[in-house]
Amino acid sequence: MNGSNHGRQVGLLTELCRELAKLGVKVGLSDARPALSARGALAERKLWIEVDLSGGTFVWPYDGQARHGLDDPAGAAAQIAEYLRLRDAGPGDRS
Repeated sequence: MNGSNHGRQVGLLTELCRELAKLGVKVGLSDARPALSARGALAERKLWIEVDLSGGTFVWPYDGQARHGLDDPAGAAAQIAEYLRLRDAGPGDRS
């Protein structure tokens, strides 16, 4: 991967990181990968989110792969936060 793509991916993940943090999601950024980890609580397992520049999307594992456009980090954050809420909810807490 060339340096300009790496820098662009880190920048896009940083934007998403900020939006997730606003929603109370615990986040971590790996610029070496580059990828973003997200979880609803520190005791929950991490969800790894990456950038697909060729497809113009953020991607994360969910029934294969979930995607959301790079031009809407706030919308991606809302979708990820909802997924984490549902994934981590106990029985009866999924409403």
